[in-house]
This record gives sequence, structure tokens and C-alpha cells, in this order.
Amino acid sequence: MIPPSELQLKAEDYDMAFTEVSFLLDMFVSTIEAFIGKSTPSLAVAAGRKMAANLPIYLEDPSPENALDALVGFFRQQQMEIQGSFKGAEGLLALDHCPIRSVCLARKMELDGHVCQMFHYYIAGIMAELTGRPVRPRTVGTGERCSFALLFSGVRK
Repeated sequence: MIPPSELQLKAEDYDMAFTEVSFLLDMFVSTIEAFIGKSTPSLAVAAGRKMAANLPIYLEDPSPENALDALVGFFRQQQMEIQGSFKGAEGLLALDHCPIRSVCLARKMELDGHVCQMFHYYIAGIMAELTGRPVRPRTVGTGERCSFALLFSGVRK
């Protein structure tokens, strides 16, 4: 029997995979911008909504607070260093060692540029689908700790 290859991976294999994924994400976002332009946030929201439909999250009470708790819990299971809270009507997300930031640094892309914004709108799309409410992201800070707010509309869809 041949042993699974994932058990034989070395640190260099992970570095090469990160480089490849970073390149692909850079090209993907650049291509989307070139073809879609100002509608790019709508595409990211639609992708987030589609992803939410596939997440193993079920909410009896789809309030923004419950949805944020569930999403943060899901991402923590995936080993993401993320915190979520509410300040008034805004949901706040903070990521330590953000994987998108790592990609931006590796590809020499602007922090809080197009890739970051697409990620924020993607998360907003997930939250919109989970809560049934329109959601808009707003960047709070970038750096070692990236954070953004989610602004929920009061009207449920």
C-alpha cells in the first residue's frame, strides 16, 4: 500500500503551495477587476452568499449576533485567529495573522486594497445570507491585526 502523500509533505511544500495560492488569488482578483470593474463588491457578496449556503451552520434565530458567533466559531475550527463582537449595531471582526494580509505582503499588494476589500465583502455576503439582512463592510484597521466592521440593515429580507 502506498502511504498518503500528505503525510510526506515538508515545510518547503507548504511554502510552494502558499506562493502558488497567492499568485492565483492575485491573478483572480486582477481579472475580476478588469472584467467587472465597480461591480466587484457585488460579485464578492454573491460568492459569500453561495458559501453561506454550504457552511455547516444552522441558526434558529438568525440575528446578527448569533450569526457572527457561529461564523467566528466556524473560522476558529479552521484555525483562524479571529474574534467577533458587537458595538451597538455594528459587528466587529478582528483577525490576527490574517491569511489575506499574508498574501498581500507576499505579492506586494496594498493592504486594504482590492483583495482585502473583496474578502470583507465576501464575509458580508456570508453574514447577509445567514441573517437575511443586507450587510456592508467597513475597514477599521490593517496591520498585524486586521479589523473591519459589518453594518447591518434594520430590515430583514
